[in-house]
Amino acid sequence: MELWDFTSGSCAVSHDFDLARRADFRNRSLSAFMEEIPVMPGIFVYRVRASGRGSFSLAKTPPFAGGRIILGCLVGGRGSWRLEAAQTQDWRDGGRAYSMTPVDRSVTYEVHADDEWTCVALRLEAEAIETIGRDMKLPPLVRAGLEGRLRDHALSLPITTELRRLTAELMRPAYGGAMQALYRQAKALEFAAHHLDLLAGPDRGEGEPSSREMVRVRRARDRLIEELRDPPTLDELAASVGLSPRRLNAGFRALYGTTVFDFLRDARLDLARRMLDEGLDVPLKQLAWSVGYGQATNFVTAFRRRFGVTPGHYRRRAAEDA
Repeated sequence: MELWDFTSGSCAVSHDFDLARRADFRNRSLSAFMEEIPVMPGIFVYRVRASGRGSFSLAKTPPFAGGRIILGCLVGGRGSWRLEAAQTQDWRDGGRAYSMTPVDRSVTYEVHADDEWTCVALRLEAEAIETIGRDMKLPPLVRAGLEGRLRDHALSLPITTELRRLTAELMRPAYGGAMQALYRQAKALEFAAHHLDLLAGPDRGEGEPSSREMVRVRRARDRLIEELRDPPTLDELAASVGLSPRRLNAGFRALYGTTVFDFLRDARLDLARRMLDEGLDVPLKQLAWSVGYGQATNFVTAFRRRFGVTPGHYRRRAAEDA
């Protein structure tokens, strides 16, 4: 049984995904949905989106049958998640990548949504070993989780540019109809590959910024968000928060999994995507200018690289889904 509990204020809803693949929730200014999609044997995609402002919790209680590992990304808003008997993990400032092995353990997400919050996660079960390939050299903790030998793994890491892109592509597939299933399978495997690379990588705790530097990095991030159309140069931004350009970039990699330049580009494109989702009907040249692109052709190229489709195609799909 895949039973989840949604709670927001006085609103409380339980949903069994073995009975229906999608659940919709609403409470005052907050609306949300959660969807479970089987994509391949032993591999499931979860898509969760909350729109509006408000707080809510999602909780999954035991029992869990067999080994499994969750690989996910949290984008937008702020909050925390906790695997029973493991340390609480927080996220803010745009999102985090995470992994856990919820075998015979409850899981709780506490979410504070600001306009929009999304989560995409893969649930890999023991059968996924055969799907991915038994001979593949999986990270030891992943294989232990799938075999049911690891029950208390809970890890949070900076979300990379690639995982942020894949989260957006899995939330809103570029294709519909019969092609959508094939597209989702490909993106789910790519999502898993990037996560497995994170888990197999070297210790990323070495050389992380101090708490004082973290505060300065967040100030720099806030300034970039406020000045997307006409941002400061890297040297100007670093000087404004009292860091060297090299240290500022190191801080961005530690907190956000990307450089200052890539963060700025992704923030501009994410804003453009939200504007299209909201049905903004303006020429692409004006849309490009409003998010800081002087040339519409550069904007279209960057948008297609990030989301897999052109802004025009994305706009048509958003209109069809509305």
